[in-house]
Amino acid sequence: MNYLVLLIPILFSIHQILVRKGSSEAETISGIYVSLIASTLIFIPSVQHPTLDRDFIILMSTAGVLHFFIARICFYHAISRIGANLSAPLSATRVFFAALIGIFVGEYLTIKIVIMSLLIFTGILLISRPKGKADTLGVTLGILTGFFSAISSYFVKFGNTIDYNPLFAIFLGFALSSILMTPIAIRRDLHNTKWYFAAGVVVGVAHLIRYVALKEVPVTVVEPITSSYPLFTLLLSAVFLRESEIFTARSIAGTMLILAGIYIYYA
Repeated sequence: MNYLVLLIPILFSIHQILVRKGSSEAETISGIYVSLIASTLIFIPSVQHPTLDRDFIILMSTAGVLHFFIARICFYHAISRIGANLSAPLSATRVFFAALIGIFVGEYLTIKIVIMSLLIFTGILLISRPKGKADTLGVTLGILTGFFSAISSYFVKFGNTIDYNPLFAIFLGFALSSILMTPIAIRRDLHNTKWYFAAGVVVGVAHLIRYVALKEVPVTVVEPITSSYPLFTLLLSAVFLRESEIFTARSIAGTMLILAGIYIYYA
C-alpha cells in the first residue's frame, strides 16, 4: 500500500501536464467542463452505497464545489497563464491556509507554522517574478487554488463526523460541479479537449487512490507524499513542456522553499 501512495503525487503531476497541453488547443472553460465530466464518471459506482443524510450531503457538496469547481477554475486558468511548474507549488499553499484556518478555529500557533509561513511566502515571492516580470493574475489564481482547497478540507472534516463515505462524497462534489459548469460551458466549443478529458480521468484516479490509501496508511504519511507533487510537476514539465514552461533559478528555488515549508510542517 505504501508503494501505491507514491502514485498519488505522480498522477496529480501528470494531470497538471495534461492540463497545460490542453490549454494550447482548447478554451480553458471548455477544458474544465470536460475534465469534470471525466472525473465524475470515475466515481459513479459509489452511488451503490450512498449516504443520504441531509447534513452530510450539504457539507460534502459544499466541499466539492469549493475544491472541484471554484479551485479547479482557478487552477486551470493559472496553468494556462503561468504554466504547470509555477502553478503547482502555488496551489500547494493549501497546507499553509489549512494551518491558518486552524488557528482561527481554536488551534495553536506553533513554531512550525511560523517557519512554514516564512518559507512559503519567500517561495511565493520568488515564483511571482521568475523572470523579473510578474503575471499577478496567474499567481493570484494559483494561490486561490490553495485557499479554496484548504477551506474545502474543513467541510470534508465536518462531513466525516457524520459518516465516513469518501468515494460517495467525492462523487457528490464532482457531479454538482459538473452541473454548475454546464450552463457556463454548454455553448462553448468542446472540440480538441482530449487532453482535458485525460486530465480529468487521471486526477479522478489520483483522488480514488488517495482515499483508498487513507484507509490503511496514516494521514501523516499520505499528506506529505501527496504534497510532493510540485517536485514531480517540475521534473515532468522539464521533460515534456520544456519550451512552454518557465525554468529559472528563482522559480526552482521558490518551489523548493514552498516544499521545504510543507515538510517542516509535517515533520
